[in-house]
Amino acid sequence: MNKDKIYFAILLFFVAKLSFGQVPVRREFQAGNTTQLILSETALPAKNYDFTTSDLQVKWHLLILDLIEQTTGYTPLVAARSMAYINLAAYESILPAYSKRASLSGQLQGFEKPKEFETDSVDFIKELALNNAIFTTVDEFFVAAPFIWMERIAALKDSVDAKFSAGQSKLAILKSKNYGVSIAEMVLKYAAKDGGKNALFRSYDLNYKLPSCESCFEINRVADLENTGPLHPKWGLNRTFIAENQTDFDIKPDFEFSKYKDSRFYKDALEVYNTSKEVTAGSDKMNIANFWDDAATFTYTAVGHSVSILTQLLRTNPVSIDSSAKLYVSLTLGLNDAMIAAWKSKYKHNLIRPGAYIKKYIDSKWEPAILTPPFPEFPSGHSVQSATMATILTNLLGENVGFTDYSKYWVGEPKKFNSFWESANETSISRLYGGIHFREALTKGQEMGKKVGENVLKLKFEK
Repeated sequence: MNKDKIYFAILLFFVAKLSFGQVPVRREFQAGNTTQLILSETALPAKNYDFTTSDLQVKWHLLILDLIEQTTGYTPLVAARSMAYINLAAYESILPAYSKRASLSGQLQGFEKPKEFETDSVDFIKELALNNAIFTTVDEFFVAAPFIWMERIAALKDSVDAKFSAGQSKLAILKSKNYGVSIAEMVLKYAAKDGGKNALFRSYDLNYKLPSCESCFEINRVADLENTGPLHPKWGLNRTFIAENQTDFDIKPDFEFSKYKDSRFYKDALEVYNTSKEVTAGSDKMNIANFWDDAATFTYTAVGHSVSILTQLLRTNPVSIDSSAKLYVSLTLGLNDAMIAAWKSKYKHNLIRPGAYIKKYIDSKWEPAILTPPFPEFPSGHSVQSATMATILTNLLGENVGFTDYSKYWVGEPKKFNSFWESANETSISRLYGGIHFREALTKGQEMGKKVGENVLKLKFEK
């Protein structure tokens, strides 16, 4: 078969899938001064956006989540870092319009906003400031994004600028835009010193030598043929936003490695093995494993999923711009710190994954339901970050906030949850169902995530 026939066959395959609704397509169009988002089949219902509310940040985050999915090098850690700085710039950019809102300057490690950034609300258009702050940071953090996606980002920025510049004085327009850009540039300088600046271009450390021992993690070459090193082994050294999160909280496994059948370690591995027999095609456990399998390169990652939950909630229930800015920055600062704490612990304990252990000591032909990622087992990063999400959003929005999660519309039906913790608990157990974590990594991961979230909640947003 020549190349033309191969390309034609591939094209027919995708056309067929689209025709039967198996590959939902995102389409957007302008409707007056509003934008509508349409997803086919299991889609979010279309809505009219009011950019004087949280809808402005919601719209930006819908595009940011697409960018994470489409941009090479966007691992969960890179995604958490980028979204945190984007939302820090967004929050700081609107403060002149809100005299009672407190800056995070002096509250975050190494973040000090110079006095020249102090200004008043006269001739200040908060929507323009926020719009330009987000665009400037997105343009920097997604430098490797496909050009067609950056065109969409520029189009959103220009359309919002045009809407909120109409009828305004040149002074107000210039002051507001420049303030947003200046805040973004200040935040970008702050970001450049955290230790993660070049991670987008080098996910795998070719020079890092993993320890070799019976209990040690080893890269699964079947699952990771393209990888030649572990993922971000030094990420735990990065600067956290909250000083109290610059630690692994001395959280460690309660069991010691053992290959003997009467040991706790063996029994925990056997739980993963026996559970895997229930994770069959079409089963609830398989659906859960797939729903939360937020792997990089073809989803917006686990931290993106947590941000997607907030985005979907605000899309249905809009709030004021300052309230959404507080929600987004609190969540994303927490997710960034959660991943740093988790990675500090992962490479400290360097624990073997269930797949390698089970093949050596229980069943040499066994395979987990989802691919084993290229980094150590303990703790579960999904558990850490989702517990951070649940801790922060439960505190800020309430214990019994129900929502429908459309994040993985290509996997199956949307999932309904009665609370953020119900969602987080399912996120966590999904990793055991997937066969890539022991239960100990889940429970201790949630413990770590709660501590990270509680420290974020100590930030003061009111003067």
